[in-house]
Amino acid sequence: MTAFWVALAVLVVAFVAGAAFVGLRVLEARKALKSLTRALKVELERIARAGERTNNELETAKKAFERLRASLARLGTARARVRLLREVLAEAEAVLARARAFIPSK
Repeated sequence: MTAFWVALAVLVVAFVAGAAFVGLRVLEARKALKSLTRALKVELERIARAGERTNNELETAKKAFERLRASLARLGTARARVRLLREVLAEAEAVLARARAFIPSK
């Protein structure tokens, strides 16, 4: 009969030790979950700030692209003018060369 009581005592001690072990693990898991929540909050805030910064940089890039597009249009106009001036200059030089044929040289 004493073996029964010893076995029952061992069972109760094992049950209490198991319950304590599970309780400690639950507390550790809860602590880890809180830590994870804080870390996630910090990282999500960092990502949100990076997203805002990226949006600002994108707006700046869009404005720069529009300025570049306007500059390219002005460059195209300037190149057309230069091409026209070169053609006019070449034509004037040709006329001058033909006119020199009639001018006596010393």
